[in-house]
Parts: sequence; C-alpha cells; structure tokens
Amino acid sequence: MATAVLAAAITVTGAEKDAPKIGEPVKLDTPVIFIGDSMMKMLGKGMEKAFKAKEVTPAESFSSLGSGLARPSVFNWPEKAKELCERVKPKTAFIALGTNDRQNLESRTGSMAVVGTDEWRVEYKCRIEELLNALYANGVTHAVWMLTPPMKSDGNEQHAQLVAGIVAEIAGDEKYRDRFHRYDMGKVLTIRPGRYTQTIFSKTGMAITVRDTDGIHLSFHGAKIVAEDVLKTYWPDKK
Repeated sequence: MATAVLAAAITVTGAEKDAPKIGEPVKLDTPVIFIGDSMMKMLGKGMEKAFKAKEVTPAESFSSLGSGLARPSVFNWPEKAKELCERVKPKTAFIALGTNDRQNLESRTGSMAVVGTDEWRVEYKCRIEELLNALYANGVTHAVWMLTPPMKSDGNEQHAQLVAGIVAEIAGDEKYRDRFHRYDMGKVLTIRPGRYTQTIFSKTGMAITVRDTDGIHLSFHGAKIVAEDVLKTYWPDKK
C-alpha cells in the first residue's frame, strides 16, 4: 500500500510545473480565516495572535479535531466554510487539512476508492475543489493551502506528499491559478529540507522544539514561527 501511495504522489507532483511557486508573494486581503483539522488548532491560535500584533485584522481561526475531507457525513467542510463565510465575511482563507484523510473514500460512482490509487486521487481532488468553490462562492478571493511539514513516520509522510501533489495539480489549473496558493510550513520548521525535524536552532544557537512529540502536529513555538513567516511572506509591509 505504501508503494502505491508514493507512486501516486510522484505522478501528481509533475503537475506542479504549471502551478505558481510555493510561497510566491501575492497580495492578500482581510478579513482572514484559518480553517482546518487538529493541525490548525495550535497554528490557528498562533496566527490569530501574530496577525493581531501586526494589525492584520480581522483574523479568526476554526479547527475541528479529527476532521477532514474523507467523511463529509461526519463533518462537512464545504458546508462549514459557507457558514464561516456568512459570519466572518473573509477575503482570504488559509487551509490545513489532509492529516486525517489517509483512508479509503467512497467515490462518485459509489465504489470504494482505495487510498493511494488513481481513483482515490481523482476523488480527493474533487473534494478539495468543492471546498475551494464553497469559499469562492461566498466571498473569499484567495485561498492558501498550508502544506504539512515533513512527518516523522514514513506512512504519514507519503500521504502528505500525495495530498501535496494533488494540491499542486489544482494550483496549476487555469481555473484556480490566480486565486489558490501554497505555503510550505516545512521551510521554517526543518534543518534539512524534506526531513522531519523535532528541534531547530535560533540565530543565537538556542534549541527550539517546533513539533509535538506525536511527530505530526506543531508545538507552540513551531506555530509561532510559521505564523510570523506567513505574515512576512504575504504582508511584508507589516514589519
């Protein structure tokens, strides 16, 4: 199964050549929402605090632990996005999803799409697009997908790369190219690109734990570092 997942990830990632560069600066507007699964819980709070400090407001987060795009009957993200948009009226949405979606999906035809197969990739792509379309239809002008940093376990990392490849394919689609962007959390949370890192070092040599002990989530300090870099990337005038 791991081989199938990795092969699918490599196949899809080729579409990245048509997508804007990861982290490419683009002018984003407020209000801002940060939405996602448990990956967004600590990160969202860090974002809210950092954005408020730089007066990039309103900025609000919403996370649902254990959620994802795999089981809309349990938690429907497009519907939740619509509800949040009606209340917050955001222009920009940052999204962190996919960590809980390493599971089979019921496809449009009613068959079960096995994780890592082409059928799974097609179905998951449709689900991401449904979420994006719900955001765009309700006032959001730009959405930014927060690519997960390298994972500790090989299985989780292969799945993260699979999702990243699908996201790249969507970002390269002409329908989304100018309004769907990617931000790589790994660039500020690793020592060696593409390798899981529990601890990084500040410019003064101080050790900073940036990941939770579960090898998946961010620590308080990791979330703070990402939030500050997001501001620097998309709101460079806010020194």
